[in-house]
Amino acid sequence: MSEDEAIHEPVGNGPRFNPIGFALLSLVLVFFLYQLIGGGLTIYLFGNAPTADQAVIFRLATMIAEFIFILIPTYFLTKIQVGSWKEFLRIRKTDWYYVILAVVGVIALEQLLEVYLYFQGLIPVPAPLDKFVNQFQQAVEHTYKILITAHSPGEFLFVLLVVGVTPAICEETLFRGLVQSNFEMPMSRNKAIIWTGIIFGAYHLDPFTFVALCVLGIYFGYLVSTTGSILVPMAAHFTNNFISAFVYYESGRDSLIAPSVGQKVNLWYLLALSILLAMIFLATLYLTKKHHHEIQEALKQ
Repeated sequence: MSEDEAIHEPVGNGPRFNPIGFALLSLVLVFFLYQLIGGGLTIYLFGNAPTADQAVIFRLATMIAEFIFILIPTYFLTKIQVGSWKEFLRIRKTDWYYVILAVVGVIALEQLLEVYLYFQGLIPVPAPLDKFVNQFQQAVEHTYKILITAHSPGEFLFVLLVVGVTPAICEETLFRGLVQSNFEMPMSRNKAIIWTGIIFGAYHLDPFTFVALCVLGIYFGYLVSTTGSILVPMAAHFTNNFISAFVYYESGRDSLIAPSVGQKVNLWYLLALSILLAMIFLATLYLTKKHHHEIQEALKQ
């Protein structure tokens, strides 16, 4: 049996409850708290579409909701499941080399996914669904732009706290911490990573970015499983969100390389750049795994 397919030993103390059942029940609870209660409060306070003059309080409410309805429940649920919650969530120091590789890797991967999303947007939508899809997409884009639009460096730092730091901490603790650590007990490493990534993508309730989010989630899962520290996917998650916010702040665009709507497309340029980015991303995967093996061999000596 290969290393990637081997059943991993439980992280930290043994679980009190069935790992898969507990992880799924935890997801349902956090979904209820964050999406239904938190989402309901958001609609009550800001209506279906927050306005630009509500941006500051909307961002603050979004950030607080992630900590109250995601991070805090995840902490208590982990303590219920295992005794050593820090070990179970893999909250431990890491090698900076891992962090650098993760940052470079996620920058390359994000731009590849932006190209994918551009071509995905060219796929025609069936006429009966076209109006509904456009309305939904416009609502999502409107809310997202309220969150990330900044008019000064100080405001951008606040945006970064809301859309970069907060999700990196809260979402990674839930998905790569609580959920994936539970999944890795009865499942193989690869299955745990893939299933956690798929759930991560579905949890955002955005069908337009579902595939891209799944890919990112799988990559974050690979990072925590290989490096043994949740700080590495947190750094990658933050970097991914930072790049998106910074590009929009500086240029008003969603991507560094993907064409904007109506922009002339140079397919050869996109192909060549995508191949280069894919090579960079694959190189970071190889170097991450190589460094992991080097550390393991050093520990054996």
